[in-house]
Order: sequence, then C-alpha cells, then structure tokens
Amino acid sequence: MCTIIVTIRTVLWYVMSLTATLLILVSLFTDRWLIGTFSTTSLTNADTFVNSVSGIANDIRGGDFAAITQPHVGLFLYCKVPEGKKFFEGECIPNMESIQTLFTDLDDRKYPHTWRGAVLVFIIGLALMLLTDVFALLTVCCRQCLCCSVFTCCGSIQSFASMMFILGLVAYPAGWGSEIVSDTYCAGQSQPFMLGPNCSIGVAYWLAVAGTLCTVFSSSLAIWAYKSTKSVRSEMRQEDGERCICIP
Repeated sequence: MCTIIVTIRTVLWYVMSLTATLLILVSLFTDRWLIGTFSTTSLTNADTFVNSVSGIANDIRGGDFAAITQPHVGLFLYCKVPEGKKFFEGECIPNMESIQTLFTDLDDRKYPHTWRGAVLVFIIGLALMLLTDVFALLTVCCRQCLCCSVFTCCGSIQSFASMMFILGLVAYPAGWGSEIVSDTYCAGQSQPFMLGPNCSIGVAYWLAVAGTLCTVFSSSLAIWAYKSTKSVRSEMRQEDGERCICIP
C-alpha cells in the first residue's frame, strides 16, 4: 500500500499547472487574438472578402452584434462558433477541413507561415502540459519513477512546454505582416511585430501570455513541491506508520 502525501506546495503546483493548461486551451479556441477594423483593403480579393464575411457570420451566429464593426481573428483564420451556450466569450472551434490543409497548402497568401509554426508549437506545448497534469495526479501516491522523482520529470517537461509557448507568442506577431492579415484586419498598414493604428492585440493573446507565465511558474514549483514531500515532518510521520499524510 502506498503512502499518500499531500502538502500545500504540491497542491499549489498542481493548481498552477492546471491553470496554465486551461489558459492556453481557452486562448487557442478563442477568435480574439487580433482586433482590427473594416477598410477597403478588406474587400480587395476573394480571400480577404471571405474572411470578412466569415467573421461577420460568426458574430451574428454567436449573438455578438457589437463585434460586427470590429473584425477579429484567432490563431486559426477559419473557425466556427459552436451552437448553443458558449463556455466563454469568443469561443470558436477551428474548421477541421482547414486544419487538414494547414500544413499541406503552404501558400503564405492564404495563411502566414509563422502562424503555422505557432500552431505547431502551441499544440506540442499543450500536449506536454496535459501529460504533466495526468502525472501530477499520480504524485499523491507515486512520487518516484525509474531514475528520478516524478516532480523532477514533470518540471523538466513543463520547462520545455514553456519554451514552446514562448516561441508561439513570438511567431504570432511575426505574421502580422502577411498580406492576408494586413489587408483583412489592419487596413494594409501592419508589419511583422508592428500592428499599426488600425489593429490591436486581443484578449486571447494575453491569455496565452498568462498561460505561458503560469507554465514557467509551475515548472519552478515542481522541485519545491517535491522537497515538501521529503521534509522532516513527512519522514517522521511515515516512520510512525501513517499512510495518509497532509502537511500544511
């Protein structure tokens, strides 16, 4: 029978890890990464016209009539507002057909190359965070793996995930200079890392920033949490034969 050890540090680490995962997940499924304005450049070609009309249709479908005058886009250019009650404002599910062609049709005029890279690293980082969340549940009872502690492994994985998220946060503004982004949302005045007067960063991007910071903090807390399970009080209570230990 394993010894269950729960400390305030392990709980804090797990909550921080779960918060980071949820923030990144919500940001990826939100079409508020970039807020723009309508202009004549939004109707210059078929692609930008389709994007503008698609955004208006999503706003009408979601009942967000105030956002019709401000085109907005997420990490995915094409997404669909789910029917029924939304879990959060701006919820938008990526179109599966567009995801399939995301890495097959490499035309930068249809989708910025840097945004493709951002999607890839965010997915990798999110998958790693989900993996550590599962392992974190096991640390209540199982705290050692073959070579080292589960906390150390999870902390290392979370450090790598945070680097993936940072790359994604840098890659996204690098795509602002793309023709389809600049013409559709920024009146043709945006450049890489420079939005211009007609665009602004949306709340979803800041959610991704917050999720990245939480990931960095959780990777730092992992070792701190492990040390709390090896404290003197914990060792003494294990020697006394206790199987369920809770340390504030």
